[in-house]
Amino acid sequence: DPLTSRSTYLKRQLTDHKELTLAPPLNITAETFSLVAEFCYGTRIAITPFNVAALRTAAELLQMTEANCDGDENLEQLTETFFRRIVTVNKEYALIVFRSSLALLPEAETTAFLVSRCIEALSLTDEGYGVVELFEEVVRLGAEDFKLVAESMNQRFTSHDVLYEIVDLYLQKNSSGEMTEEQKVEICDSIDCNKLSSGFLLHIVQNPRMPLRFMIRAMLAEQLHTRSSIFSTGKTNNNNNHHHHHNASEDPVTLGAILQRDEALREAVQLKAAMGATSLRIQSLENELDGMKKRLKETEKERSDLSDLNNRLLHERGRSILSSSTSAGKSASFHYGDDNKKIVGGERGSVSSLNVRDGGGRGRLLLLGTEASRNHDKMKKNIGRRLINGLKSAFRVSKRASPDKQTNANSKLANSRRDEG
Repeated sequence: DPLTSRSTYLKRQLTDHKELTLAPPLNITAETFSLVAEFCYGTRIAITPFNVAALRTAAELLQMTEANCDGDENLEQLTETFFRRIVTVNKEYALIVFRSSLALLPEAETTAFLVSRCIEALSLTDEGYGVVELFEEVVRLGAEDFKLVAESMNQRFTSHDVLYEIVDLYLQKNSSGEMTEEQKVEICDSIDCNKLSSGFLLHIVQNPRMPLRFMIRAMLAEQLHTRSSIFSTGKTNNNNNHHHHHNASEDPVTLGAILQRDEALREAVQLKAAMGATSLRIQSLENELDGMKKRLKETEKERSDLSDLNNRLLHERGRSILSSSTSAGKSASFHYGDDNKKIVGGERGSVSSLNVRDGGGRGRLLLLGTEASRNHDKMKKNIGRRLINGLKSAFRVSKRASPDKQTNANSKLANSRRDEG
C-alpha cells in the first residue's frame, strides 16, 4: 500500500485496522491529508509558503521518512529543503510561514521548530527587518505556547537580544492578564543573560516588568562583562604602551593608534557609567528589601500584640465569669426564715451548717459554727431582757401618774359643787 510504505505511523495504525480516524494529537486538516495522500500515490504536489508549514508538520507527525522504490525523496526531506532554500532567505515568505505555523502550535514547534526558525530567519535578513511585524503576532499566544517558542529560541540563537525584546513585549501586553509570577519566571529563564549585550542588561535592571530573580541574574552578568572588558582594555593599553616604548624611535604615532586609544577611553567611560547604574540599582533593591523586612517585623509585632491582648481579654473574661458563678452559688445557698427573715442556725446555708470536705479544717469550721450559734442565742436573750425592762419602766411611770390624775379629778369635782351652792 503506498500510504503504509511512505508513512511509518500509518503502517503501524493500519496493520490491524482497515479504517483510521485522524484525531488529536495529530494536528492535520483534511486538505493537508489529501495532499499527503496524493504524494504517497505518486502525484507531484506543489509546495508553497502557504502550505509548507502544514506539510512539514504532517510529515513529522506521520513519520514520513521512507523513500519509495525509485529512490525519490520523502515528504520530510522535500519540505525541509523548501524551507531552507526558499523561506529562510526571503523575509516575505518567512512571515507567511511564521503566521501559518502559529496556528499549528505546539506541534509545529515540537516537531520542526518552525516558529523559532522563522524568527531567526527574519532577524538575520536585512538587519532584522520583519521582526517588529511578528512581535504583535507572538504576544497573542498562550503562556505555554510562548514558553515553548522561547525555549526553542534559547537553543537556536547565539544572541538573545531579539529573544529579550519579544519576551519584554509579551510581558508588557499580558501584564493585566491571568499570567502568574511563576509563569513569568519560567519564560524569563529561557533568556541567557550571558548572551545579551550590555545595553539590554542595563535595560533589564531598570525594567519593572522583569522578575526580581531575573534582574539579579542580569546584574551579575553585567558585572562579569564589566570586569572582563576592564581587564581586556587594561591589557590592551599595557601592550600598546610597551610596544610604544620599544618602537618609539622607529615608528611614529599613527592616526589608527590615536583612534584606538580614544575608543578604549570611551569604552572605559561607558563601563564606568554602567557600573555606577548597576550599583545604584543594587542599592535601591537593598533599600527596598530592608523596608520589606521592617514592615514584616512590624506586622509580626502587631500580630503578637494582638494575640497577647486577645489572650489577656479571654483570661479576664474567664475570671469574671468564674467569680460571678461563685457569687451566684453562694447567694443561692442561704435560707431565710418566714417569720424573722433571719438565717436560722443549724439549717442549710447557716453558719452552723457549714461542712467542708477537708480533714484538717472540718473541726475548726464546726467549732466556729457552734460559737456563732451561741452568740446568736445570747443576742436573742439580751434583746428579750431589754424589752422586759422597758415594759416594766413604762408600767412604773403609768402607776405613778395615776394618783395624780385622781387627785386632780376630785378637786375639780369639789370646785364645781361649791360653785353650784
